Amino acid sequence: MHTNEENKKNKVQPGQQVAVNRTMHGNIHLYENEQGEYYPVVEWDDAPKLVRGEYHPIGNRMHFPKVWGRKYAATTLLNRIIEDKEKQIADAQRELVKLRKCLGEVGEWPEYD
Repeated sequence: MHTNEENKKNKVQPGQQVAVNRTMHGNIHLYENEQGEYYPVVEWDDAPKLVRGEYHPIGNRMHFPKVWGRKYAATTLLNRIIEDKEKQIADAQRELVKLRKCLGEVGEWPEYD
């Protein structure tokens, strides 16, 4: 016959980790040298961290699982930064069109109104 204490030993307690969902991670940073060239630097964590569902760069750095490898992580970081810069350029070009149109309309105003 089972006792209550035996059942408590087998049950998962609230907040207790039940899955193997930890792995080694690294941090990749994009730096710029004195000549203005970029280079990525990877630093590995000392202890395993929880695996996330998604990994997204923040600025010029990104946290990633070690199983990705340095090349994939660097490629992911650089592609995201390039996408962001291209979006900024497209947004700036749209802004310039609107500003030039506004400047043209202001140029049609009477001189001393």
